[in-house]
Amino acid sequence: MPSTMAPPCRLLSTHICVPRPAGRTFCTSPPSLANRGSHLPKHVVPKGASIPTYPHGKSLLYKQSDRGLYGGQRIQFGNNVSRKTETKTRRKWYPNVLRKSLYSITLDKKIKLRVTSKVLRIIDREGGLDEYLLKESEKRLKELGPIGWNLRWTLMQTPQVIERFRNEAKELGISQEKIDEHWPVTPAWKLARLQKQQQLQEELVGLEQEEEREGGGLALESAELADEVIEEVIEERMDGTAKPTKAQESSKLY
Repeated sequence: MPSTMAPPCRLLSTHICVPRPAGRTFCTSPPSLANRGSHLPKHVVPKGASIPTYPHGKSLLYKQSDRGLYGGQRIQFGNNVSRKTETKTRRKWYPNVLRKSLYSITLDKKIKLRVTSKVLRIIDREGGLDEYLLKESEKRLKELGPIGWNLRWTLMQTPQVIERFRNEAKELGISQEKIDEHWPVTPAWKLARLQKQQQLQEELVGLEQEEEREGGGLALESAELADEVIEEVIEERMDGTAKPTKAQESSKLY
C-alpha cells in the first residue's frame, strides 16, 4: 500500500501554509465573453424567416466573397517589374482573409466570420460589428454581401435596434403613423410565427376534443350493448327458455 504523506506545511507545527494565488488565465477577454463560444452566421439568422433578397446580388468575379465580410475586395492582377532588365512577369494579389469571432452587442453572441484585414480596421473605426452592419450608406450595402445583408436584417429585427430607429425618426420629425408602419414594435415575421403557433395549438386542441368524443362514444356503445345482453338473458330466464349450460346437457345424457 502506498503511504500517504501529509503536505510539507503540516509536518512542522510552527510552519504556516499560505495558499498560492491562482495562475494567470492568459485571456484578455472579460469572463462574461470568454465562455460564450462562437456561432456560425447560419445559426444566428432565424430559420424560416422571409429575408428580402440582397439588392446587389451574388458576386460573379470572386465568389468566395459571398461567404464572409470582404468589403468589396477581390483578386487583383498586375506585373512584377525587374529593376535591371525591366522585364514584366504576371502576378496576382489575394485579399488578406482572416477567420475571426466578432462579438455582437445587440445579439449578445460571438459570430464566427471570414473577414479581411481592411474590414477589421473599418469595424474598429466604426465602433463594433453592429455599427458596421447598420450604417446607412449605399457603398456599405455593396460591401456587405449576402452574409452581411442577412446579419443586418437579423439585427434590425431586435427590439433595441427598432427602438433606436424609432427615436431617430422622431427626432427627424416623421409622423407617428409612418413610424409605426416602417418600424413596428413587433416585426411582421414574428407576428406570422405567432399566428402559426396559435393555429397549431387550436388544431391540437380540436384533435384532442375529437379523440375524447370518439372515446366517449365507444364507451357509450359498449355500455348499451352490455345492457342489451343483460336484458335478453333476464327475459330468457323469466320465460324459462334460457339455454341450458354444458353441465345440464351432460347430466341429461346420463
